[in-house]
Amino acid sequence: MISLLITSRIESNPNWGLPNLLQSLVDYSADHNNFEVLVKFDTCDPEVPAYLPQLEQYPFAVKHIVEPRGRGYIDIHIGYTRAMMLADDRSTVMGAFADDFVVIQPNWDTTVLAETTHFEDDIYMIHQRPHPCFYRPHFQEQPFYPHFNLDHVDELAIVDEGPFWSRKLLEICGGLGHVSFTDVWTLAIQWYLYQNHGLNRTRFLDQPQVYRVLHDEVDTREADRWDTDRRTNFDFIASDFYRTMVQNQARNVALNIQAAGGPQSQPCVKPTAAEMEQILMATAQGALETGNEEDSIREFGELNRRFPNNLIAKKHLTDLIGKPTEAQSIIPKIPTPPEAPKSIPKNNFLSTLEAASQL
Repeated sequence: MISLLITSRIESNPNWGLPNLLQSLVDYSADHNNFEVLVKFDTCDPEVPAYLPQLEQYPFAVKHIVEPRGRGYIDIHIGYTRAMMLADDRSTVMGAFADDFVVIQPNWDTTVLAETTHFEDDIYMIHQRPHPCFYRPHFQEQPFYPHFNLDHVDELAIVDEGPFWSRKLLEICGGLGHVSFTDVWTLAIQWYLYQNHGLNRTRFLDQPQVYRVLHDEVDTREADRWDTDRRTNFDFIASDFYRTMVQNQARNVALNIQAAGGPQSQPCVKPTAAEMEQILMATAQGALETGNEEDSIREFGELNRRFPNNLIAKKHLTDLIGKPTEAQSIIPKIPTPPEAPKSIPKNNFLSTLEAASQL
């Protein structure tokens, strides 16, 4: 059974669309017993009491809780985690949807459930679309890509707005991460599982099952949220504190996988250094072919960082950075070395203090 976790606010929300999402579940599901909907509303939302009776009209289970809003958008993941407490005992896989989603694929529920049987220990994640970068060659045929730099996650294209996780994985992690960007948190868990433990527990659907209805007032780069709440999230994601927490979660997941034993608990074979250089080169060339200088500089910069003797990367960086582009800021500037301290005359205490202050 699938549990869909939803946080919903009605008042002053221009893209509130929970009724549309619920109706799409009516229309596009193979079996209404395959899933349940668990909604968290805000106690400070005055429109919630009048709306709650409408949840009884649907042919599937809709449960709800009404709790404090917290910091709103920044604390959405807390609402998801609280909604988990309502899950049916039969629930084995969970997804987190915004209330402006709509389901667009018939039989989405059986499509998701078909991907839940590949790991005997029931520890896995399911993506509706491949990992970025989407300019890398054959990204559809090779959707798993843990070779990007985690420092660049805020510059990548949309990861996956509606991932699914096994209930067991979320319970091991203590809920849905530490940031409202659940897609970015999922990508980080996968990255650390692979990089630190050699594990790949990710499945991919052939195509997205949902569509997000965006609203210019809140969802575009021109919206106030982009430089406030979203910026707060990205700054937190870049912090050592956040990354340490996600690394610990990934370690707990890996320990549970190893405790279960069996062939699926063994580390996967990672690319050799030569193979990795080829992978990064192909990704960088793909960025170059799109004509996007920011992506090209970032990818060739990453190739140059890992393989400083790669002359092709150096040449492309030289050519790209020589052009007047905003992307030049991606390449870190080398600080000017401090001047050498002046010589210290013997037996001159004041000169010694002056030289020490310069040091």
